[in-house]
Amino acid sequence: PNHQEPTKFILTDRLEQLCEPKPYHYDFAQDRPTPKWPVTPAAQKATATSTVENLARPKAIHRDWVEGRPVQTVVQSAAKKANASGRLVQLSLPKKGAAKAVMEEPETPYNEGISKINPAALKAVASSRIETLAQEKQTHQSYLPPCPVQSIVNPKTMKAKASAHIVQLARPKDRKELEENPNVWKVSAGAKAAQASQRINELSAPIPRKVRAKKTTATPS
Repeated sequence: PNHQEPTKFILTDRLEQLCEPKPYHYDFAQDRPTPKWPVTPAAQKATATSTVENLARPKAIHRDWVEGRPVQTVVQSAAKKANASGRLVQLSLPKKGAAKAVMEEPETPYNEGISKINPAALKAVASSRIETLAQEKQTHQSYLPPCPVQSIVNPKTMKAKASAHIVQLARPKDRKELEENPNVWKVSAGAKAAQASQRINELSAPIPRKVRAKKTTATPS
C-alpha cells in the first residue's frame, strides 16, 4: 500500500527571525561564581581618613537613657527586716462594715444579707405627700395592652359556613378563556374610535408650573 509522505513546512525569513531567542543586554553580567567579594591589595593596605574613622564610631547612648528593669523586683535586705509602725498596722486593717443578719442559706450574689431596720422606722407613719408619690403612674386612657401572640378565634367563627358568594370569590381566576382565545386583550374598534371628553383632556394635561417653555432661536433674515 502507498503511504502519504508527511507534510514539509518551510519557514519564512520573518518566522525564523521571530523564533530566535531575545539577545542579552550589552551590560548584562553573569552571576558571581562565589559569594566572596574579591578585595584588591591596594584596598587592603589603604589607610582610613579621619572622616571615615569618625563615621565608623558607634552612636553614643543618650545621657538620659535608663536600662530596662528586670522582671523580678529585687527587695533590699533592710526592707525585709523592717518592722511596721503602729500607724501602718492601723491602716492595713480592713474597714468594719455594718453587721448583717445571719442567714441560714450561704450568701451569694443573688442572695444578699438582710439589712437591719431601725424600730423607729418600722413605726413611722408616711405623710400624705409620700403616699401620693408612692402611687404608681396611671396609664393613658387610650392605652391598649399588647395583642397576644396567638389570636383567639371565636367559636362561632370556627363553626361558620361560607356562603355561595364567598365560595365563588375564593375560587382562583380561570384562565381557560385566555388559552382558548389568545386575542382576549384585543381592543375593539369602538374603543379605538372613542373620543376623550373635555374633562379627561383637562385632567391629562400636565401641570403648568412643571412645563418648561421651549427655547426658540430667531432665524436670520
